[in-house]
Amino acid sequence: MAVVIGVKYRLKPGKRDELLSFVMENVEKTRQEPGNLAYAHFPSLENEDEMFVFEMWEDIKNVDDHINAPHYVEFANRRYPILESYESKAFEASLIRERKKAPRFD
Repeated sequence: MAVVIGVKYRLKPGKRDELLSFVMENVEKTRQEPGNLAYAHFPSLENEDEMFVFEMWEDIKNVDDHINAPHYVEFANRRYPILESYESKAFEASLIRERKKAPRFD
């Protein structure tokens, strides 16, 4: 079953630009990993020290493999000194509806 993960983390004050200087390498490599369906980091519009991460994987084994992937370990080690807080939630996801074109409001 697919896994959806939402992560919210806070950086130490003033560290956003430092994070943005290296986060995309991790994003690009993660998107190439087996079982990755979606992966993106989003800077908060309200608070420059907060980030949101959206992840979607084919299964939990792919998530575990990602956490141990060399590029993620390197990213985590670079992020750790500028990280203030971190929380994530993982959910099982199943398809409940599929559309082949955008819904209309007429």
